[in-house]
Amino acid sequence: MQRRHLLVLLGSSPLARYGHAQPTESLPLGTAINRAGRLRALSQRMSKLHVQSSLGVLPDRARDLMRQCRQLIESSMQELGRQPAGTDTQTIMPRLQGHVERLLVLTTGNTMSSRTDDVVRAADDMLRSADDLTTAFEKQSNQSGARVVNVAGRQRMLSQRAARAYFLQATGGAASAGHAQQLDAARREFDDGLGYLSNASLSTPAIRQQLELARGQWLFFEQALRKPSQGDTLQTVATTSERMYEVMDQLTLQYDQAVRELFR
Repeated sequence: MQRRHLLVLLGSSPLARYGHAQPTESLPLGTAINRAGRLRALSQRMSKLHVQSSLGVLPDRARDLMRQCRQLIESSMQELGRQPAGTDTQTIMPRLQGHVERLLVLTTGNTMSSRTDDVVRAADDMLRSADDLTTAFEKQSNQSGARVVNVAGRQRMLSQRAARAYFLQATGGAASAGHAQQLDAARREFDDGLGYLSNASLSTPAIRQQLELARGQWLFFEQALRKPSQGDTLQTVATTSERMYEVMDQLTLQYDQAVRELFR
């Protein structure tokens, strides 16, 4: 039954045809790193929104954002499917597609119908495959800015992973201690990432301005993450995590563009 559902869902989707795309110009490697890194973030964002909706925290908004995430996942897979297959990527892409399809099936329609642990597990499988692909693209690149694009893109993922862990804590249960550890780890890694980006030599006035915005937004977001997961704070984490994602997505795009300008 689930297999038939999958085929119906993806039959007319760009995702179903990613391996059969007509030959077109491939992405610059910095942009490929950005797109693969965005899939990491979208895995955590989709599962965060699922948990958020199950808690009844801005559920209509969460479902709207999940539809947007689905479109971004499909377009990213379509673009990445046009990349020349390297020794590493030719094995990673089919694995990634399988994990993407699984997450999309679990988060289709009424998000309350899927078990939270199934959605989280599928999202983390997708995260690992997308991270492998991002790393493979970075290794292919001989551009010094490739690492910066990767780290900036990873910040998007960490913001969503931290918010998801916060919401999972709010669901209660025996796994709460593990969710608290995951939240602490995501916060520490995000802090480290901001430090790395602040010291990176690749910079423009627009990038410096966006970094300042990211630091300010992170202070506000982290304050919310330190509060008990209840009441208005749940809504604050929902809205600030989305703002954090937007800020870091824009910063990643700026680094991507700076690398293209530097090496064109």
